[in-house]
Amino acid sequence: MNSQYKEKAVIRIVDDDEGFGDAIRFMLKTDGWLVSYYSETETFLKKDDPDVPGCIILDYQMPLVNGLEFQDILAHKGYRQPIIFLTAHADVDMAISAFRSGAADILKKPVSSEILLEAVERAVESDFAFRQKDFRIVRYQEFYDALTQREKQILNSVNAGLMNYQIAQRLGLSERTVETHRANAYKKVGVKDLQQLKEFLSHVDI
Repeated sequence: MNSQYKEKAVIRIVDDDEGFGDAIRFMLKTDGWLVSYYSETETFLKKDDPDVPGCIILDYQMPLVNGLEFQDILAHKGYRQPIIFLTAHADVDMAISAFRSGAADILKKPVSSEILLEAVERAVESDFAFRQKDFRIVRYQEFYDALTQREKQILNSVNAGLMNYQIAQRLGLSERTVETHRANAYKKVGVKDLQQLKEFLSHVDI
């Protein structure tokens, strides 16, 4: 586990059983995690910041809304943190629904510290990996948008399988001009060959 994860991530506990919530919070803090505890889903939505990485430990049997309903609410509000369900009442249908909606884990109460800490580590690592990938895609779009219109035309033509001379004919340019634009565009977006170009373009809005 990257030590920076524990410095930057927050583990959210959402459980109306305050005694259980305090016990889980103590366990996680002892292991070096930053922890926030909420006994109500409404309080969570008012106070928590979805941009802070980490994970959510969510009790399935909550008042007003159950865990699956709250999972759906979080998704609509832009939460991407993995959710670890804790429940004493798990069943197959509930588990299937939770996993289909992206749950990271479903653990049965009471849960051992070893099992929960391992689940938290997996969830946090997954969240950081997703955020890094998401940031990279944003940067890809910025790189693409910074290209000139001519450079975009040439890169898209290359991606479509056209040779330099074919691109030159289509655009009414010399082959040397196409080569120059292509080289400049490759440098701007940080690719070196056709395979890297295809990977890059697959992540941008052309």
